[in-house]
Amino acid sequence: MKHLMIGFLSLCMVGCAQPKQEETNTPVAEEPQAVVEEQGVLTPFNVQESFEKNGFSWFTENLILCCGDTAQSNAMTIGWGGIGNYLGHDRPAVTVYVAPARYTYEFMEKYPRFTVMQFDNPEVWKYMGSNSGRDGDKAAALNLHVAYTEHGTPYYEEASMVLECETMTAWHQAEQDFRNNTPKEWYGKSNAGIHTIYIGEVVGAWKRK
Repeated sequence: MKHLMIGFLSLCMVGCAQPKQEETNTPVAEEPQAVVEEQGVLTPFNVQESFEKNGFSWFTENLILCCGDTAQSNAMTIGWGGIGNYLGHDRPAVTVYVAPARYTYEFMEKYPRFTVMQFDNPEVWKYMGSNSGRDGDKAAALNLHVAYTEHGTPYYEEASMVLECETMTAWHQAEQDFRNNTPKEWYGKSNAGIHTIYIGEVVGAWKRK
């Protein structure tokens, strides 16, 4: 379960007009509920051959982005992103967006790889999207068990799907990059800063069976 392999995936912004939850510094009133480990085993799969999710809607399912190493890591809820390929058919890729105000941003800038995870239990994305890692260990609060790929990239054993990505490029967007009113209107309501775009090559993929 700790060692993973390769797959399919690139760019397509989903849900730009109405963002999903992201981590904030505002604590939730309720205590987090411990997540029970899912049944079955995380098994490697080839994303280019057997990724069964709709790429246009997968990122609207409140996925979890995690970055760090075996010494430290942080995770947050993400509600938009893209999958496809980048720089050739043999470069399956995932695109994610992280605002500079988020604690996870520091990890994305420091470490070369990240994981994108899906969970069946909504308590994970609710808590991860409403609390900041600056204020405490969110994984421990949910009783999530951290594991590591062969590259030392962190993920949680309770996930139903894990994609491991190696960052190929990062684009620090600026207001002058916007070509229509959609991002202008969205960022006019945001206080987290303009998102940085990270494109990561998929170097491992697992799903629960």
